[in-house]
Amino acid sequence: MTPIGDAPKPVVEAAQASAPGAAEAGAVITAAAVTSSVAAMAPSKEETPPPVNGDRHERVVRVSEEVKKIMAGGDYDEAVIASNDPDTRKLVGAELLSALVGRNLQRRERARAAFMKHGYFDDATRDLRTADSANERAAAARRLSFVHDREATPHLIGGLDDPSPDVRRASVEALMDLRDPAAIAPLNSLMQTETDRKVPRTLLKHAIEACATGGADAEPLSAATGPAPESISEPADSEREVIEL
Repeated sequence: MTPIGDAPKPVVEAAQASAPGAAEAGAVITAAAVTSSVAAMAPSKEETPPPVNGDRHERVVRVSEEVKKIMAGGDYDEAVIASNDPDTRKLVGAELLSALVGRNLQRRERARAAFMKHGYFDDATRDLRTADSANERAAAARRLSFVHDREATPHLIGGLDDPSPDVRRASVEALMDLRDPAAIAPLNSLMQTETDRKVPRTLLKHAIEACATGGADAEPLSAATGPAPESISEPADSEREVIEL
């Protein structure tokens, strides 16, 4: 018979390996959730899980290091950049977007290639279609704008029908940046029906003009040196967020 005091504690010892980092709802992995619940039920000074902030700091540092390798044109750990962990993808996405809006053309191209290769473009198109929050959908439209790839055009055209004026506006601005002539007809249609002040006619006209001058055979926008025409609207609506995930 095994003495009561020597009863094995495999659940607690196995569960203390990691603790979840701060991430949006639904990002906590199953093993970490078990760690949290078990630790709450059977606290022990000798079996305290590592601090969450420490785990997140290490993850931030690792992501930053791997993105720097991408920007330098070297080999990088695809297991980090292409991670399925939501918090890690959020960190990587933010780093890549920072490079995408930078002035260095070579860094922009490398960031764009990684953004497309590792599914961040697909993440943005999915969020634009299905995210519950209007803010998340609008942020997704802006992410597609920063990539400067006309593969985003049909997804942004879909955003013109979003029930939220914030999402419609973000989609219009993104299409204006892409300057794809394929967006002219949908933008014209929206101008006939749009009634919300957040999506003014002046903005729609500038977007249509930008698309009309883009040209079907224009060079890839990621290599363009000049900015797209600025939107004109009320001062309270004139600011555009640069990076939001």
